[in-house]
Amino acid sequence: MASNRFFINYLIIFIITFSIINCDNSTEPPKENPPEKIKLFVNEFMASNRTTIADESGQYDDWLELYNREDTNISLKYFYLTDDLSGKQKWNFPDTFILPKKWLLIWCDEDSLQGPLHANFKLSLSGEQIGIFTFDGKAVDTLTYGPQRQDTSFGRFPDGADYWKFMIPTPNNTNR
Repeated sequence: MASNRFFINYLIIFIITFSIINCDNSTEPPKENPPEKIKLFVNEFMASNRTTIADESGQYDDWLELYNREDTNISLKYFYLTDDLSGKQKWNFPDTFILPKKWLLIWCDEDSLQGPLHANFKLSLSGEQIGIFTFDGKAVDTLTYGPQRQDTSFGRFPDGADYWKFMIPTPNNTNR
């Protein structure tokens, strides 16, 4: 009888100890492999387009180009574009997508009646900000830029890189 009581006491102590040790362990997912940031970039823009490229209405408006560095399509439906980083939800992209390793041109002309890829703001020749944000306000890509040149674009080189330079415009094509 004494040996059974000893065994039961030992078993109770073991269960309590095991429970305490496991209660201290986190139930959060491991942080070793956090999700990667989406590879969607403002790749090139022109804040003073006088003769470079006309939109579908024949007008020479400001424009910016997005670049998808992902290996899959990116749906833009739940993303926003802005020219003021404090106003993260200025213009909601239409229900469209951007193909892998491709570009998408957005006209920055305050004229949404011309089509779904016409944003409700213009770019400033003297400098300002550009940003892409998720529906819940997380920054995907942002840029604060200085004075620009007429009919000269400012873009990443190479596409999707951290380095920016003035360049001969290459809308919807690889930056050179």
